[in-house]
Amino acid sequence: MKVMIAAGGTGGHIYPAMALAEVLKEKYPDCEIVFFGSDNHMEAKVIPQAGYRFYGMKMSGMNSGIKAKIRSAASLIKAERYCMRMLQQEKPDICVGFGNYITVPFIRAAHRRRIPTMIHEQNSFAGKANRFVSHLCDAVVTCYESNREQMPKANIRLLGNPEATLAAETEWKPELLEEIGLDPKIPFVVFMMGSLGSETVSRVIDEACGLFDPSFQAVIASGKDNAYTFRTPSEGRIRIVPYVDGKAMLKGCALAVTRAGATTMAEIGAIGCASILIPSPYVQNNHQVFNALELVRRNAAVMIEEKDLTAEKLADEVNRLMRDGEKLDEIRRNAFEAGRRDAAGQMIAWMEELINER
Repeated sequence: MKVMIAAGGTGGHIYPAMALAEVLKEKYPDCEIVFFGSDNHMEAKVIPQAGYRFYGMKMSGMNSGIKAKIRSAASLIKAERYCMRMLQQEKPDICVGFGNYITVPFIRAAHRRRIPTMIHEQNSFAGKANRFVSHLCDAVVTCYESNREQMPKANIRLLGNPEATLAAETEWKPELLEEIGLDPKIPFVVFMMGSLGSETVSRVIDEACGLFDPSFQAVIASGKDNAYTFRTPSEGRIRIVPYVDGKAMLKGCALAVTRAGATTMAEIGAIGCASILIPSPYVQNNHQVFNALELVRRNAAVMIEEKDLTAEKLADEVNRLMRDGEKLDEIRRNAFEAGRRDAAGQMIAWMEELINER
């Protein structure tokens, strides 16, 4: 089997694509996997580092405004021609897109060449690129029921996020706490605002540290490129580090305080983690709020929107939950019930169906 995958722009598109590739290689060691993306975004570095062949090109985004739309249309035509040549050379059995505008010429070219096509939508509010090509695809994989209304002409199966498959297999290693000077026997709360961190939320967390109960520990992942410098010292029951293994921390913590990005949400459900979600207000269509609401409505998470976030409110919510073991257990059970743990396996099975039908 030869599979070509388009993914780019952000980790929310790239890492689920790489998770699918990882499971594919485990199931079919001889499977050939080739990636396509932008040559000036993070995928051009991350994907080759993981050992995959990578085609990259520049393409203008799908922007609004007359001049921008003209540029986007011209760029799309050029990119589609590039993809036609690339697919003619590679001859994949199936093409899979994970969103971002780079997916559009890739899927359109594959459709024209009569190669089976599949796209994956991670968010509760489907992205513009996926909505644009969904009617051309043989298969559309989603994580939320709401996507059916957004892509009414698509052949949709609600299978979840491939990242969840890897998260479900994650094992907790107590030594991860020991390495940063904490006691694995004491419950801990992990704070993670993404790999880049959040200056605004970090300030609130910093102020809240002095209000936390002394009965639990806190691990704060500040983010590698966070502009905010914490004033709280990294000592005692509070440790501040630039980066943590997110899946492992979700597995081991009593409570997680995180953003509500698609990958994080998939991991929370797969693991069955109790969480306080602080959706990023800086994303398109405010989709992280909609992602969070999918769990909040099931009593499977607590949400605090950033506009309502204060140090006192955050500390009160963390302390309240950490004092109530029964409530934490209830949230964990509900999150686990909402999770989908075999997205990658089910996607691969559907890919095989499409290939065999051709």
